[in-house]
Amino acid sequence: MGRVITDLSSIKFVSRKGLRDYAFRVLKGEVGEHVNKGVIIPGKYTDQELRAFVEQMPDWQLRQMYDLMYGSEMVE
Repeated sequence: MGRVITDLSSIKFVSRKGLRDYAFRVLKGEVGEHVNKGVIIPGKYTDQELRAFVEQMPDWQLRQMYDLMYGSEMVE
């Protein structure tokens, strides 16, 4: 079997696709259509609009968005 990595802060590489997917999920949760306790909450933007927005985001912005959540010890 593979080894277990207990400290994920040592992993520095995340693919561009992985960063885009993460950014899309974060934005969809904030301003896209989502389900809350079985109730569909309409979004301010469609999935297509959010996907297009994320596609044009520069690498540094995608990385910064990811690092805000996973690059610090403030993860809950």
